[in-house]
Amino acid sequence: MFINEYGSREDPTIILLAPMMVSGAELYQLMVPHLTRSYHIIAPDQGGHGKAGPYLGADEEAGTLKAFLRETGCFDIALVYGASLGVAVGYRLFLDETFHIHHAWFDGVALSKNAAFAEWFMKRLFRKRKKKLSQTSAEVSPSLEKMYGTAMARMMTRNFERITVEDIDRICHACCHYDLHPLPESLQKKLHLDFGERDFDWKISKKNIPVYMPDAELVLRPGYAHCGYMAAETETYVQQIEAFMAAKS
Repeated sequence: MFINEYGSREDPTIILLAPMMVSGAELYQLMVPHLTRSYHIIAPDQGGHGKAGPYLGADEEAGTLKAFLRETGCFDIALVYGASLGVAVGYRLFLDETFHIHHAWFDGVALSKNAAFAEWFMKRLFRKRKKKLSQTSAEVSPSLEKMYGTAMARMMTRNFERITVEDIDRICHACCHYDLHPLPESLQKKLHLDFGERDFDWKISKKNIPVYMPDAELVLRPGYAHCGYMAAETETYVQQIEAFMAAKS
């Protein structure tokens, strides 16, 4: 993990944890134009992305982030945002009582103790696409372009070129294994869960949300795929995040 830090530490702290194929710096650039106030933003490049080394695992990534927060005295956190892969770290931080987290927004997460089939399927899919990309040297993956548009797909394709097969296997494992247990109501009230209606992760999570976090705020985006609403409607999406933070203050 490589820590990107923006803004003044005197402002409320937001942690942005990006999905696979998006660096923290890129997620920051995507979201910051639409924020209406000043924040202290920490947007890490996770392993396999940006300026970071290889992806070793969610525990290792979370450990690096927590160590940075402790070293800099950053214990009061206005928002932990995680999308897809980013939730693996965000969830660990959210449950850590060392930190006072006011709000959490998790998008496109496979909330399962062991989603073995999903892990197998993801590894197979990404390995296949990785091999195809290396053979074609395409600037934009057609499948990503169809899901996220040309600009976003070009950025994601560039990142995918850097991600190794070993990174893929560890990333897929991190995305499919969560230490689930019933959350206290006080934590649930701080939590927003976001899914595209056509997101495979929604099919996994919808069985477990009523068991472990039934009082969390839940939004299902009609017609959208995995993290599709965030990519297509970024301005509105960021406005909704700030509105959630204001309403829950």
